[in-house]
Amino acid sequence: MNPSSPPVAVPISLAACHAAWRRARRGKKPSANRLGCEALWLDRLMDLHTALSSGHWQPARTVSFVVTHPKTREIHAPDFADRKVYRILVERLEKLFEPAFIHDSYANRMGNGSHAAVARLQSFMRQRENMPRQSPACGWYLQLDIHNYFNSIHRPTLYAMLCQRLEQAQARGQLPAAHALALRSLCHKLLWHKVPERVCDPASSAQVPPHKRLCNAAPGCGLPMGNLSSQFFADVYLNALDQFVKHTLKVPHCLRYVDDFVLLGSSPAQLQGWQAQIEQFLGQTLGLKVQHAPLVQPCSQGIDFLGYRVFAQHRRVSPRVVRHCQAKLAQWRQGHLRFDALRSADVAKLEALLGSYWGHFAHANSVRLRHLVFERNPWLGDHFTLLADGGLQPNQPARWHLLRRRAVRQILKPTFVKDPGESE
Repeated sequence: MNPSSPPVAVPISLAACHAAWRRARRGKKPSANRLGCEALWLDRLMDLHTALSSGHWQPARTVSFVVTHPKTREIHAPDFADRKVYRILVERLEKLFEPAFIHDSYANRMGNGSHAAVARLQSFMRQRENMPRQSPACGWYLQLDIHNYFNSIHRPTLYAMLCQRLEQAQARGQLPAAHALALRSLCHKLLWHKVPERVCDPASSAQVPPHKRLCNAAPGCGLPMGNLSSQFFADVYLNALDQFVKHTLKVPHCLRYVDDFVLLGSSPAQLQGWQAQIEQFLGQTLGLKVQHAPLVQPCSQGIDFLGYRVFAQHRRVSPRVVRHCQAKLAQWRQGHLRFDALRSADVAKLEALLGSYWGHFAHANSVRLRHLVFERNPWLGDHFTLLADGGLQPNQPARWHLLRRRAVRQILKPTFVKDPGESE
């Protein structure tokens, strides 16, 4: 791959740039970078359109920071103006790659989020439960995870995959030559251009293990976590593995969420055979390796997947998520013990915190769990009333009605009612 990208004009209208700007800002908190761009939004929009039309657009500096939940990792936040370009690029590539993706590839796809992945896994478990039994366990599962996935992606290989798909679309008449060349040029700039970064907190960055730092990735490897294009490129890269598992190994029940994938089989020997072939394919074709010793267990014990313990007939919240919830509530309480009266902003943060966990709990059989959270944190009764079905009612109705009713229903009202015999 040539390290320099010649100027290639991107055929795009100003209206399309404006639409991408609106979609990029949707649902995002107004950061200082975004407010700076929107202060002179029309001028910035015209500048972006000019840069794209002339082929001189280049990625701007990113901001690097560290998050510790659910695990410590490095995030590279792109400039807000670049997010419009990522949106334009990904939306056009999605139309070309979506038909090539398998149905059971989840994350970063419309309608294929985490809850859809959990529901699909549970559907697989029910199907296997109804199959002729060959063992008391009624089936086994293999769970694999890619080691240091984003930092291990080989960019030249990824770029070749993107170019191949663009050439196929052009040959079929699905994409004009000028558009294919423009998309190829944007991909080249994102995958090869050395993007400068500003580290927010060097002390926090030191907490990230060295092999997890993007700057320590092998030559030609690594994608920055935190932007839309990297998330989409990660799906493109592992699509080769999806095709291998589905069409070469012919595994009937398997699904993938980013770099975490689960296979269901009839025996440990069958799963171990698939595992050996998958590891060989990952190493030889994609330059990847499995994170740790793969887990082969009977399905009857449940599968720990995306924050849930999934069984064929019910789901429970993962103990890890429950511990995080308890720790977050304790941290909030500790930080506000010294106040006699709480500000409305502080209460709003508590509502958002508890609402996010209640939204996660609502997709599992968790009514007793939600009552247990209130029993362990009786001070929550000063701000909320817990309903018998696990729903949450704030004690400030005047302020509560200012929130959108639709958001309240989606976030705080449970969608699962606990069975009488459920246990946590």
